[in-house]
Parts: sequence; C-alpha cells; structure tokens
Amino acid sequence: MQSAIGVVVYQSQPLVDGLLVELSRRLRRRDLRLAGLVQHNEDDACTICGDMALEDLATGQRILISEQRGPGAGGCRLDPQGLAMSAGLAAASIGADDVDLVILNKFGKAEAEGGGLRDEFALAVGRGLPTLTAVGEALLPAWRAFAGDAWQRLEPTLGALEAWCVAQVAGRAGAGERVSS
Repeated sequence: MQSAIGVVVYQSQPLVDGLLVELSRRLRRRDLRLAGLVQHNEDDACTICGDMALEDLATGQRILISEQRGPGAGGCRLDPQGLAMSAGLAAASIGADDVDLVILNKFGKAEAEGGGLRDEFALAVGRGLPTLTAVGEALLPAWRAFAGDAWQRLEPTLGALEAWCVAQVAGRAGAGERVSS
C-alpha cells in the first residue's frame, strides 16, 4: 500500500511547531489514533533558547530534546539522547496495529544529515500510513533527495491540515482499514 505524505513547508519553525501541536489536539478530539511526535517550545527569557520537548502522540509523554549550553552560548543544542529516546517512542507507536495517522514534527537538519527521525519516516511510509511533517524552505532539496516526488505540499493552516488528515484517514477506511470516527 502506498502512503500519502503531506508536507508543510515553513520559514518559521516555532509557528509550524505550534500549528502541529494544535492540529494533534484537534485530531485527538476526533478520536483519531495518532503516532509520531510533535514539538513543544517553552520560551525562557533567562537563556538564549527555551526548552524544546517532543511529545509522543501515542502516550502523551514528553522528552526534553534541548541542552542549555550555559552563559555566553550562541545558540541551542539538540540533545542526542533525548532525540534517540523520542525516536524510540515514535517507532513503537508507528509500529502499532491501531494507527490512523502519523505526525513527525519535522524533517530538519538532523534528518537532512542522515540521522534524526529518518528511520521513523521510512517506517511510517513502509507501513502505508498517512504521514504529515514539516520541512523548512532551506531543507527542501534534502527532503526531495530523501522522499522523491511522492508527497503533497499543504497549506500551512489548521483548517487545511485537519481536512487533509481527515481525508487521508477516511481514504484508508474506504480501502478496508479500521478507523474510529
């Protein structure tokens, strides 16, 4: 079975992160069974960057993925242990039998360099699950090299994303998959 892949192309990561968090809330209210990860960003006026945490959509568990680098640091740093733990949770949820839709917060620098959540993207697509992600404008060439042309660019609005997700789940239901409504 071929998977449908929807992509939000963005220029502002915090805005798209918030959009995907709110979308996941709406889809849960529709009783859709979600797998994957969304990113929560906590602003902190005392540090150069706020905390970043990934939420496992199957369990609600949040894992911190940012490291504070201390005073004078010029930016944030991704915590590889937090990302690996999050990836493990995502893989487990994507591999479950009762998944309607996968959201993987983004195809970012780590994925473009061959790491991050690449395996989880491949697992979702390999299982034929509708998959939604976000890709920064600057990383579109790396995304295309990874995914080819088998994806659809989506309008970055809550209504458009929710409609796409619901249509994908309904399409699977029409193809004989069990789906909650």
